[in-house]
Amino acid sequence: MVVRIFVLIGLFLVSAFGGDFPKVVSPEWLKENLTNPKVVILEFSDTQSYLVEGHIPGAVLTEKEDWRVMDEKTGALIKKKISEYEKLFRKWGINNDSFVVLYYKGNKMNEILGTVYAYWIFHLLGHEKVGLLDGGWKAWVEKGFPISYEEKERPKGNFKARYNPKKEIDWKYLLENIGKKPIIDGRPVGHYFGISKFPAAKKYGHVPCSVPLPWEWWVKKDEKTGKLYIEIPDYLDEFLKNQGISKEDEVLLFCFGGTGAAFVYMMMDFIGYENMRVYDASKREWEALDLPLVRYRWDTFKDCDVSSLRKP
Repeated sequence: MVVRIFVLIGLFLVSAFGGDFPKVVSPEWLKENLTNPKVVILEFSDTQSYLVEGHIPGAVLTEKEDWRVMDEKTGALIKKKISEYEKLFRKWGINNDSFVVLYYKGNKMNEILGTVYAYWIFHLLGHEKVGLLDGGWKAWVEKGFPISYEEKERPKGNFKARYNPKKEIDWKYLLENIGKKPIIDGRPVGHYFGISKFPAAKKYGHVPCSVPLPWEWWVKKDEKTGKLYIEIPDYLDEFLKNQGISKEDEVLLFCFGGTGAAFVYMMMDFIGYENMRVYDASKREWEALDLPLVRYRWDTFKDCDVSSLRKP
């Protein structure tokens, strides 16, 4: 798995003590850098798993719920205020020169979704020294690497956000750019096509001219341990090229509630794309505002017809 990923990515295998940091972190790299004071490790799980199952030495516990709040107007789960992230990051010992390693236990889907959402949040706040542990907890344990059952306190950090507005969009921007800029929908295929939906969704279908790329294809379950893990796709670059999307294009990312769009963001970032923008509230807000959705059709960006698009 590790070898395939680094062949795919072809870069990022560099020293932690100069230059860039790996976007995909091998268990071996992390083991060698456990004592590096600039490395901060965040585990997505829960208290029981963190303490009973153990964790990577020095890892700080966090959960998906730490990263989002509910918008009372639309019911959408969205990012917190920047100041709240700054407080969290400082509590966890994160500085602006820290390299943050994210990993998930693999017991619940929310652990994986929280991890990919955090990856995007760090980029949104101007901190791109963040990497994903390849294979998560499952890979670490399989290597026989050290496990801790203790909570280690880190010195308080001094993280200061440098918000990058080009990493996100709102509903107005998405509406204005339908048919003008590529839109990728990270939801399951059935939800995109309009034959099914999440229980919390009120409407069926997808944003006109958007193309489906379901994040669920990238989550696998290990037969022996039952652990969930991310398998990085080797077809993503070809898919994007077949859609006529280049690395120079600004790509708008959509899903049901932000995490799926963040998943696509992370995968595109791994292969060198830089101009992705996440619609955090996504379909939860979009349908609440009664904005255009289409059903029972597959769209492409190259051939999309917006002549009949209904304006609000």
